Amino acid sequence: MACLSPSGERLLCVGESSSQVRAAYTGAWGEVIRDEDRPTVRAISLQKWSGQFWSGQWEHQMFLALPTARPAKAGSGEGDGEVEAEEEAEESDASATAKSKKKA
Repeated sequence: MACLSPSGERLLCVGESSSQVRAAYTGAWGEVIRDEDRPTVRAISLQKWSGQFWSGQWEHQMFLALPTARPAKAGSGEGDGEVEAEEEAEESDASATAKSKKKA
């Protein structure tokens, strides 16, 4: 939870464990917190749900470090890995074809 001044909060991310949240919150910072709101963020609170899922409350666990910059986006995101895998497969197929031609 990002705590903004003078008041307000923004939910950064939710995870099944505190380690998942710690791994994901810096990426969420770049996606969720607007550029103009970043200077007003005074703290990031790691919280956990305490109680039953229908009746409980969020409890503060620890403060997390404020990210210093918005992380750079790597490509378009969706499908980039598939394209790279296809390109590698094509290169290895071409390489195998060239080797078989040399043997013949």
